[in-house]
Amino acid sequence: MKVGYRKLGWVLGAVVALALLPARADAQFVRYSPIFWSFEGGAGLALPMGDLGDTAESGVTFSFGAAYFLNPRLALRAEGGLDLLGTTGTTATTDPDLQIWHFTGGFEYHLTDPTGNTMIAFDLGLGGANFDTSIFTAADGSLGAFQNTYLAANGGLKLGYNFARHGATGTPIATIFIQGDIHVMFADEAETARYASLAGNTTGFGTAIEVPITAGIRFNIP
Repeated sequence: MKVGYRKLGWVLGAVVALALLPARADAQFVRYSPIFWSFEGGAGLALPMGDLGDTAESGVTFSFGAAYFLNPRLALRAEGGLDLLGTTGTTATTDPDLQIWHFTGGFEYHLTDPTGNTMIAFDLGLGGANFDTSIFTAADGSLGAFQNTYLAANGGLKLGYNFARHGATGTPIATIFIQGDIHVMFADEAETARYASLAGNTTGFGTAIEVPITAGIRFNIP
């Protein structure tokens, strides 16, 4: 039994030692990407769809993200965004601003070589979305506001052109891109009913869908 424990200790020790090795120290077994990190920012148009589109109007969106490459085509991704939407209403007192903050984490996969001239990549993520309105006059004449955070999922497709290459490695330093996303936010009908009543809706929205379309620039660190 002691021999068994000793062998188990050796195995665990070896696993810990391997885990402590530099993440990109040995490319003999795993082909690592010449890009370590990427950071990006963009701006564009946010389009509310479905039940959310019955209450909120299209507006502007701002996005930012970061990716850490696990191999030449796959990266861990974290991203956030802010959408500034209007609200369908009949008077100024029933037309509050709606802010939606997005924050998600997930994966990014490149269909083309990230070191080539063009970039085609898609991403999938899971996180949250925070809804926040300015104070409004509800359908019953009382003052109200809406603020809550819900589970959210997103997917996106990015098309870009790489330029300004790193002299020593040839890795592209910058990428200009356009991107289309879909955000699915799992709201609560009871909590959104008062806000939805501003547009004459008798019920709130449970699943909110939004499509941001952005253009931006991405910087790569080799």
